[in-house]
This record gives sequence, structure tokens and C-alpha cells, in this order.
Amino acid sequence: MTQPFSPLPPGAALERGQELHYRPAGPGATRAAGRQRPRGSAGREAARSCPRDGAERPASGLGTEPGVPGWSRGCGGASVACLPLGAASGLEVSMPEVVEAESESTARIECSFSIPGNGSYSYIDWFYVDRSSRVKLLRVAGGEVLEEETSYKGRLAVGEDKALSISKVTLQDARTFVCQVGAGSQGVGENHTELHVYKVPETPEIEASSAGIPVHSSTTPQIAQCVSENSFPPANITWYKNGEQLQPEENKVKILATLTRKSSGLYTVSSSLFAVVTREDRSSLFHCAVHYWLRGQRRSKDSRRVNITVFYPTQHVELHIVPAPALVKEGDDVKLVCEADGNPAPVFSFYKKVPEEWQDVTSLADTSSGVLSLHGVNKSSSGLYRCQILDLDDMTQMEKDVELVVNYIEGVRVQMEPSSPLHEGDSVRLSCSAHSPVDLDFQWRDERGRKVAEGNQLLLRNLTFETSSNFSCRVVARSVPGLEQSKQVAVAVQGKPRIVAISSPLYVRQDEVVNLTCKAIAFPRPSVRWSINGTAHEYVENQHVASNLTVRVSHDLLRAGAMCRVSNALGVSEKHIQLLDEKTSESKGVIIVAIIVCILVVAVLGSVIYFLHKKGKIPCGRAGKQDITKPEARKDKNVVEVKSDKLAEEAGLLQGTNGERRPAADQSEKYIDLRN
Repeated sequence: MTQPFSPLPPGAALERGQELHYRPAGPGATRAAGRQRPRGSAGREAARSCPRDGAERPASGLGTEPGVPGWSRGCGGASVACLPLGAASGLEVSMPEVVEAESESTARIECSFSIPGNGSYSYIDWFYVDRSSRVKLLRVAGGEVLEEETSYKGRLAVGEDKALSISKVTLQDARTFVCQVGAGSQGVGENHTELHVYKVPETPEIEASSAGIPVHSSTTPQIAQCVSENSFPPANITWYKNGEQLQPEENKVKILATLTRKSSGLYTVSSSLFAVVTREDRSSLFHCAVHYWLRGQRRSKDSRRVNITVFYPTQHVELHIVPAPALVKEGDDVKLVCEADGNPAPVFSFYKKVPEEWQDVTSLADTSSGVLSLHGVNKSSSGLYRCQILDLDDMTQMEKDVELVVNYIEGVRVQMEPSSPLHEGDSVRLSCSAHSPVDLDFQWRDERGRKVAEGNQLLLRNLTFETSSNFSCRVVARSVPGLEQSKQVAVAVQGKPRIVAISSPLYVRQDEVVNLTCKAIAFPRPSVRWSINGTAHEYVENQHVASNLTVRVSHDLLRAGAMCRVSNALGVSEKHIQLLDEKTSESKGVIIVAIIVCILVVAVLGSVIYFLHKKGKIPCGRAGKQDITKPEARKDKNVVEVKSDKLAEEAGLLQGTNGERRPAADQSEKYIDLRN
């Protein structure tokens, strides 16, 4: 048994907070299947209420309630079977009370029965109830299905279990269906099922108010509207803010719902939310949900979350310097950002304090975003700045000041003591100074950029031409990255020229073209003169000057050489370049090479003799004399003989001290005596 539902007329509005509920009432009323009502010998009085002739008529109380199709009432909650009079048989027909099916799906209505004595049925008839009368759909008899000419023809089917299937159900199919079983002498039994057709609503669409919503409003403004289409039975909509359900509240929250029935029988549910907002709602998220019943359970679908634009007056103003004030330095681009917590943003104006008045600098600012841009700031950009706002909502005016300090380094100076001209061997002290509102560090670097010292003073001792250089004092602000200045000073050591390199001696050939080089260092810059004529090329690098003279070698040049003379205001230096004939040099070189070769040969022979002596191949003393003098001793292949080739050809003898010749034996004796 279900509760009737009377839909609103199309376009009618629900009362505030009213929900549209469309669900069966009573325990078990929404069960799709399973609980079945047996019918048969259920009571004599119920049986007597049926016609005596057993005609096909609706059971007592069967009929549809006014309202939504398919939601009908049985006869006072009691369902009985119609039996022929006097037939108190045991034939029972069981069917589910309610069957639910989604629109366009297939509904299956079961009909089970039991006949005493395992008897068989003679026919099964299916009906549907239209208002107060029955309409026959089909008969199953003798294994055949005889379908009547109704609007259901072509959509009906009977299964092996005699269940009735209705394909492509529509909302108009929501009605009562009757299964009647005839069993000959066992009589007739029947039962009925209510078919409920539903359509799940579509996901709700939400649209937030496009206009800004003021926090101070004389009426309750509309927040958003929510629409869900194509539902059956009608669904209902609820509202949520930040996940919490909103309930109607006088002068704060109002919800208006509208129900519209389409020609298809489906419903469109619309709901509008009206609420008072605060400045905190600028970050609130609103959404709606559509609720519906399905198979006895309450289901829902949520819309997307939306945020609304809230208008509220300014309460606080802040003025910031970007980058941080402590890091601002000369040459930076600086922004003064004015922030107000009102919406919409107020009108911004900017001013700078001059000695006696405020100077309007709004022309340099973006008044819509509240940003004042200062490009390439310098010392004069420092000062007090003011941001002034005008709230158009309530025409209130607020302001905020900030002090801008531009960090700088100025007046970098380098002093040299003594300041008089410097000479080689002197000492000098360099002192660096600068002015800045922040602490400074001093570094000294040479002309190559290498750091040579720290501190504001640099002492250079025993100066030479080579130490002459450009030194720079680098002033750095530790607390302000990138803030630095440099000052350069030249330390020049004066003196007469000093020749540091010449091409002497130079080996040449007569009539050959050669380059003569002379390099000197001095300050002031010296001049170079040559004692001979030629083509001169001069190069200068720092304190150094170099001269290359191209000449042809003559006999006089080979003999006299050339003189390089370097001079400046403080003195003169000169050096002689000696030219040597390359042929003479080659002869001397050959002699030297020959001497070196002879020394190497003697060294090698000595090494060989020493090696053989150690191996015992050359015996020493009296025992070895016979081996050296006797011819047969020459059988030893390891004997070494040192002699003059010319004397060996003339004779194998040595002369004595008085001119006489001696035999070879005496020669060997003398050799041994000298060795011993």
C-alpha cells in the first residue's frame, strides 16, 4: 500500500523549504521483488465478494488513485484471490507487491502458483487495470501465447516461468497488472502487482549570480539557481554552503522551488537560493543536490561548486615597498604597492612629501591596481610616500604612509701619499674614502681585476717599473647586495730607461736580412735610437717599449755590430748587439762535436775492458804474461789490443829510451810493469 502524491500544477512554486517527496509508504512497500502475496483459500468472505460467474473483473478495491500514474492503492491493504463460489480450493497465486523499472528498460513481473495434487493449469491470463475495469493482455494455454490487440502488443513476452516481461516501459505503464490462473476443477486463482516506473533525474546545473552581492543590502539577494531535469517521480533540491546544508531562516535564508511537468510526463525541478552574505563569504563555495528514491533507498546527485562575488567596504589599507626597503639601491626599479581589503577595489591616489606640502605623483601609478612604479631611483627618490583610497561603496577615505630610503655610495676618492713623482725604490700609501648611509667594505684590485688587499689603505714598498700599474678601490655595501662603486688610480714610477732584452749575440750570414730587437722599460715613455740604418718598428705596452730593426748584414756590420740607445728626460741607457758569422760558428761546432764523440768512444771502450776484466777474460800479473806474449795464447778471442795503426804496419816493436828497438816481449813486459 502506498501514499498518494499530488503533483503541483505546472509552474507552481513550493513554499519556502518545502521538499518534494515521492516514495512508497509502509514497510516493504518499495521492495522490487521477493515478498510475494499468496492468494488462494485466504478467506470465505473474500471469496464471496467475487462474482458468481467468475467473470474477469478487478478485485475488490483495485483501482488507481488520482495523481501520479502508477502509485495506486489496493483495497484497504488486503489483497485477495477471486475464486468461483463454493470453490474453497488450495490453488494459490503469488506475486510481488511492487515491481520497479526505469523508463525505457524492461519490467519483469513474476507470477507463481501451486495447484493441489500436482495438477496442471488450463490457462493463464494477464490483465492490466485501467481506471475501474480490467483489460486483457494475453492468454497462455496449451503452450501457446495468445496476445490481445492492445497498446502493449509487440512489447510483451512470457518466460518459461510464466513471468510477464514488458519492454521499453514508459511512465504510462505505471499501473496494476493481474495474473489469473485457471486450473479446471481446482478453480481459478489470481493476484496483482503494482508496476512503478521511475526516471533518475539528471545532474543538477547550478548558476551563480553574475552580479556582485553587497553585504549591506535592504533585501535578501539571490545567490544562485539550481535546475534538475527529466525526473520521475519529481525529485527535490537542497542547498549547501561549504558542505553544510542550508535551512530556511527568516530574514537570512530563503529557498523557492518550482516544479514543471513536461509533455513526456517527466518533471523539471528548479530551486533558487536567497541569502544574506558577509565579507567571509567571498571564499565560500555553494552547491545544490537533487534527491530521489530508488528501490527504497534515498539517492542524490551533487552539482559543481560555485563561488560568488561579494561587495564589502574597505577596513584596512597597507602600503608595501618592493623590493624590501633595506635592499633598495640607486638604479633599482621600485614599486609601492597599496593594498585595500575592500571589494570592489577603491580608487587609489599617491603623494610624496616635499618640505612643506604633499606632491601628487598619481600620474606615475596604476590607479586600478594600486601600484606606484619608480624607475631608476636615486638619492633624491628617498622620502615619505602616501597612499590614499576612496571607497565608492560608502564614500569613505583612508590613507597609509611609508618611508622610502634609497641606499647609495657617493664621493669615492683615492689619495696617494706622497703625491710627488715616484721613483724606483720609493714607497707609496693609497687611501680610499666614500660616503653612504650603510656600512662599507673596501677592497683593492690590480688592473687585471685580482684582489690584492682589503681595507681602505694600500701600502706599496720598493717600487719598480714593473710595479707601476692602475689600482682600483672597490667600495661594497655588505647589507645591500649589488651596491658598489669603484675608483681607479695610476701608480707611475719614474726613472731613466732600463734595457731588459736584446737579441745578442746574433748568428747571421753576410747579405742576409735580419731583425735586431731591443726592449726597455721606463717612465716617462722613452725613445729608441739605433747606431745603424734600417727599417724600425716600435711597440708600446704599459711601461715597456720594444723596437725591431730590419737590416741587411754587411761586412762592416759583422765587424762592428749595432748599438741600441734608449733615452727619456731622466737618462739614457744603451747596449751593444754582437753579430757573429754563422760559418765560423759552424766550424767551431764541428770541432766541439768531434771532441764529444771521441770522449764517448773512449768511455765506451773503457767500460768494455772493465767488464771483461771483471768476468776474468783478461788475466793480470805474471800468470797471465805468457798468454799475452806467446803466439799460441792468441787463441783466446777476448784479448784487447790498443796500438797505433802506423807503427803496427812498420814493425811490432817499441823503441827504448836511447833509441834502440826492442822485441815484442820487452814491449809486453813494459806494459805489465806500467800497469802494475
